[in-house]
Amino acid sequence: MERFLRLMHILLVRKLAVRARQVVGETSVSHNHTMVLYLLSREFVALGPDLVPYFLREILVGSGRRTRGYAEFLQHVGDMRGVARFAGNAFMSSVLQRCRRLRMDEVTELLASPRPLMRIYHSGDVESRTPDQDYIPLGVRKSLARRPNPHTIEKLSMEQDPQVVRNLLSNPRITEEIVIKMASLRPTGQEVLSEIFNNHRWSARYRVRKALVFNPYTLPRVAHALLPMLMLSDLMDISMGRTLHHSVRNAAKRFIMLRISDMGPTEKEQFSKSNAARLKSIFLETG
Repeated sequence: MERFLRLMHILLVRKLAVRARQVVGETSVSHNHTMVLYLLSREFVALGPDLVPYFLREILVGSGRRTRGYAEFLQHVGDMRGVARFAGNAFMSSVLQRCRRLRMDEVTELLASPRPLMRIYHSGDVESRTPDQDYIPLGVRKSLARRPNPHTIEKLSMEQDPQVVRNLLSNPRITEEIVIKMASLRPTGQEVLSEIFNNHRWSARYRVRKALVFNPYTLPRVAHALLPMLMLSDLMDISMGRTLHHSVRNAAKRFIMLRISDMGPTEKEQFSKSNAARLKSIFLETG
C-alpha cells in the first residue's frame, strides 16, 4: 500500500510539472500583469489548496534551473497580494497553511509576508535627506514626477511616496542609473522598492533586480521572486549577506545547489575547485 501511494505521488508530481509548463507557456504571451495574475489565481483555485504547493515548487525548480519562461512567471507570482485579490485571502491562507504542514520551506517563503530585516521606524529617517521637498504638496510632487526634466527626476529619486515613485518610474526620461540608485537606497520604504519590482519595464533589468535583492529593506517575498534570475556568483554573495533576511540567504543556497547539480562533471569539478573557499564559507560556516 505504501509503495502504491508513493507511486501515485510521483505520478501526481509529474502531472503537475507538465501543467506548470503549460501554464508558463500560456501566460508567456501576455505582457499584462493583471491578466497573468487572474489566470494564475484561476489555476490555483482549480488545483485547490492541497496541490498548489506542489505546483509552485515546480515553478521554483524550473526557475532555479533557468528553464525558459519560469523565472519571468515567478516574478508575477511574487505579487501575492495581486493573486489574493482574485483567489481570495482565505484561499491563499489555506495554501500557506498547507505549505507549512508539508514543510515546503521554499514555497512557504514565497507566499509568506515576513518583514524585511531592516525597516524605517521613523519618517525622519528619510525626510532629512530632502528638506527642500518637505513643503511641496503631494499632488505637486506627483505632477513633477511626470515632467521630462532630468534635474527634477534626479531630485525626486529619493522620494518615499509610492504614488510619486510610480509616476517617476513611468517617466520616459528616467534612466536605469537613477532607478538603480532608487533600488539601492538605504534606508528606504518597502513600498518604494515594491513599486520598482512591480514596474516590469525596470524590474526586467538585471542590475535593477540585483539592487533590489541586495537591499535589506526589500520585502523577502520580492527578493524570493527575483533570486532565480540572478547569476550564480551573485547568489553566492547573497547567501553570505549578513544584512539580508535569513530566508533569502537560505533560498540563495538552495538555488546554488540546484545550479551546481545541473552542471556537467567537468564543469562541476572546475567550479568546485575555483570556488572551494567560498563554498566552504557558504555551506559550512554560515550553516
